[in-house]
Amino acid sequence: MSWWPRWRRAAVPEVGLAKAAPADPGQITTLLGRASTATTAGQSSTARTALDEALSLAPTNPEVLVESARWHRRLGAIAEALRQYDEALLVASEPGRLHLEIGEMHVETKDLPSAIDALTLAVTLDPALGDAWLQLGNVYGRLDRNEDALEAFRQAVDTVPAPKRAEAWLEYGQALHVLKRHAEAVLAYEQSLALDPLGVRAMMAAGHAELLQEHDESALAYYERALALSDPAPPGLQLHLGSAYQHCGRWHDAQRLYEQVIATAPNDHLARWYLSQCDLALCQWPRGWANYGARFAAGASGYRPLPFRPWRGEAAPNDTLLILADQGLGDEIMFASCVPDAMARVGHCIVECEPRLESLFRRSFPGATIIGSDRQLDGCWLKDLPEPQWQIFGGDLPHLFRNSNADFPGREAYLRADPQRVAYWRQRLTEELGAGPKVGISWRGGSRFTRTRSRSLEAADWGPVLSTPGCHFVNLQYGNYQPELAEINARHGNVVRDYPEALADYDETAALVAALDLVTTVCTAIVHLAGSLGRPVWVLVPFAPGWRYTVACDRMPWYPSTLLFRQSTIGDWAGPVQALASALSNVTGSVSCGDRFSRNGC
Repeated sequence: MSWWPRWRRAAVPEVGLAKAAPADPGQITTLLGRASTATTAGQSSTARTALDEALSLAPTNPEVLVESARWHRRLGAIAEALRQYDEALLVASEPGRLHLEIGEMHVETKDLPSAIDALTLAVTLDPALGDAWLQLGNVYGRLDRNEDALEAFRQAVDTVPAPKRAEAWLEYGQALHVLKRHAEAVLAYEQSLALDPLGVRAMMAAGHAELLQEHDESALAYYERALALSDPAPPGLQLHLGSAYQHCGRWHDAQRLYEQVIATAPNDHLARWYLSQCDLALCQWPRGWANYGARFAAGASGYRPLPFRPWRGEAAPNDTLLILADQGLGDEIMFASCVPDAMARVGHCIVECEPRLESLFRRSFPGATIIGSDRQLDGCWLKDLPEPQWQIFGGDLPHLFRNSNADFPGREAYLRADPQRVAYWRQRLTEELGAGPKVGISWRGGSRFTRTRSRSLEAADWGPVLSTPGCHFVNLQYGNYQPELAEINARHGNVVRDYPEALADYDETAALVAALDLVTTVCTAIVHLAGSLGRPVWVLVPFAPGWRYTVACDRMPWYPSTLLFRQSTIGDWAGPVQALASALSNVTGSVSCGDRFSRNGC
């Protein structure tokens, strides 16, 4: 036994212990039963009277002391409850279980550090006390002590009573999930389901973990099982199932689910946000844009209201319109295709943008005021500019100007790279690489939050493309790309040239892209940059892409210079890579790959 329990016992004054005459056990049992019945009936004073009588007859009886402590605990008299628990500890045969109760009481009062102390004592005194391990794991989790929580739940799965073992495995899986050990989490959820095959929570949790690993078909199976067993569906299940449908390319099933959610909960912003993406992917533009504003309440984009009137497309030739930056870098570039449309309706536009885009936008929209900002919540960055009368977020511009396929302009470019830097890069690439097409390459897209696995290729996947005779490949991958580039070059014969100075500055990146004959890439911001510059860009597209790439078009409506090479099955890049490589072979030797570039529409 540890020193702390002994210290607590020594600290409790021993007042008149064992001096009372032995009580009749039957009488004590009767009084405790009367107290329990009264408590169940909500007769607190009757229960208190019975407990006081029992205490007067048996002041050191651990059952009486514990029942009295529980009565005070229910009443919220924590100090008195603790005093009586401590007295009970002096004579308890199972002190670990009493420390478990004390810990649970501290959890109820949100005194989590004291709860940890008590629960730690409980498992120290009785390591087989599974309920204490389970409770301890939950408290650690609430304090974000995730490794400690994981260890507590690991002990719990071996020690809790059989009826709680499925719950313990579920909690263990969720602790692994929090630590991003998703594959192990799925195994733990399966252990839970083996003990409780109807465990909807475990099915949903397994679906979440599989979805985060981009194991979309497996996630779909878990969610469908959970839905089949639920009536009504638990909160969020239909939305998660809809996401799995989307990622499996079952767009109409996803739409149906989101519509069902909205029918019963019209203000479910996540459902509207998800539905808008389905609609836009299917080129159902008006309905898609109608729900696109739900991105703010859904948390997909930060809402920063400034004190100007919302602009809904009114002609305002004497007024100033503020266009606010919205969503990610690629989205800002894409939405900027609508800036000329807005400029045609108002007297002046102020365009906020990500600082990396400021020079590019300023050159491309000479009639507008361009401000690079970090998206401050106030308007202090506007203090030296003409006061706007109107405001609109960049992501709301398409709702005004892109409501049919015909609304997407056929112009080749709306952004302009620095012509001097473009000339510099053309000359340098020719001098260093020689004759033949100069082809940019980017192999990784997205992030941990935006499905990087489904949008990225491994080094080995690029073989058919990189072996194309006569082509010179130039790296356009950004971020921490050096180890991957080294692997690609080691595998394929040092064929990809790297110009890190061009990637360090986005305006310089634009000049390099504009100097290339072709860009080949996965779905990433480089697509938007190349497309907005009017450069031929061939995109390797996953089976179920983001809505910007649509479901079935062979080019992006936003960029006439794109050509999309789509997966025909989930995860299989061999087909689209071979198709791209064959197309590239057909243009090898051309002065410009764009001369023979396919521009068929939807």
